[in-house]
Amino acid sequence: MRRAGYTLIELLVVIVIGALLVGIAVPAFQAILTSSRESLAQNALQQAILSARDAAAANVGGGDTAAVFFFDADRGITVGIYEKIGAFSDDSDNDAGSALRDVFVPITSMEPVQLPPDYAVRGFVLGTQLRDEDWYEDLVDYSPGSGLQTGGNTGSDRGPGAWVFPETDFYNKLEQDDGADRQTFMVRFTAGTGTLSRDATSALILDPRPSNLDRPTLPAIQPLDQAEDLRTWAKRVLISTGLSDVERQQLLGNESGDTVLARPITDIALYRERRLGQMLQVRNLNRDTNSIYLKDEDPEVDSSLFRDSQLADDRVELETRITQWLEGRLALESQNDAGSALEAESSVYTVGSYFGELVEVVR
Repeated sequence: MRRAGYTLIELLVVIVIGALLVGIAVPAFQAILTSSRESLAQNALQQAILSARDAAAANVGGGDTAAVFFFDADRGITVGIYEKIGAFSDDSDNDAGSALRDVFVPITSMEPVQLPPDYAVRGFVLGTQLRDEDWYEDLVDYSPGSGLQTGGNTGSDRGPGAWVFPETDFYNKLEQDDGADRQTFMVRFTAGTGTLSRDATSALILDPRPSNLDRPTLPAIQPLDQAEDLRTWAKRVLISTGLSDVERQQLLGNESGDTVLARPITDIALYRERRLGQMLQVRNLNRDTNSIYLKDEDPEVDSSLFRDSQLADDRVELETRITQWLEGRLALESQNDAGSALEAESSVYTVGSYFGELVEVVR
C-alpha cells in the first residue's frame, strides 16, 4: 500500500538540510555582492582619475586639470573633473595674511563620477601641509607618522601625516560667507603632458552652493546663480577691473560658500564607512549623512554615536586611530597595533606619475 505522506522525522530532516544549505549559500552570496560593490568602487575611482589625466594631456596650452573629491550627505562621494583657469591673491589666516591660490572650474563636458553607497575615500596629507591655518585647521597639531613605509608608529619615510575626509558639505548653504570650512583634496595633472603635477599650490574649487539667497549685488559682475557658464563667470571675476580685492575674495575666495579649498595629494584610501564605524565602536552611522559626521554647518563628528565620548571630542586622537586602521596597524578587536590590512578591509593606492593608474600599496 502506498504511503500518504512523509513522516515527521523525514520532514525535519528536509528542513535541517535546507537550513544548512541556506546558511552556506547566504554568506557566499553576500561575499559576492561585497566583492562586486568593491570592484565598482575601485573602477569608479580609477575612471575619475584617468579622466582627469586624459583631460590634462589633451589640454595643450591650457590649465592643469584635477580629480576633485566631494562629499554630499544625500549623494555620498563624487569625484569631479576640474580645470585651472587662473589664480589670485586671497585672504588667509596664515602669518603672511594672504595666499596666492589657483582657481579651478568644472569641465562641463565631463560628468562627475559617483562611488557606490557606503564607500568613502580619504587622502593622505603630509604634516607640513597640515600646518596651513586655512585648510583642515583642526589638525594643525597632528603629528603621528604614517606606517605605509618603513618606520611604523615612530614615523616613516613619508613623514607625519593624516588621512583626511572631503569635508565639502558642512556649511550654511544660505549664506555667502560661510565657506571657510569647506575643504577637500585633489589629484592634479600637468596640462599638455598628463603627468602627475608636483605643484603644491592650494586651489579654490568652484562648486556653487544650491541657493540664490545672500548673493552679492555688484555692478561689475552678475550673481553666480544667474550665470549661464561657470567658466566664463569665473574668468570675468578674475580679470574684472571693476572689482576690488575684497569683492573678488567675496565671490571666489576661501570664505565664499561657492568655493572649496583644496590641495593636491598622491595617495588615496578607499574603504567602507560602516566598517570604519565598527572600528571606532560607534553605535551606528549618522542617519542623515551615513557617516560618522553630523549634518551640520561645521565638520564635526557625531559624538552621540560613540561609546567612547573622549575619542569623539579629541580630533587629533580620532585621526590617529583612523590613520592606523587604514594602514592596517590597528586590530579591530583590540587596542594594540597588531592589526592587518585585511582586518581594515581598505585599499590604499598611490597615483602613477605618468599615466595616472592606481597602484595598490601592499601593507
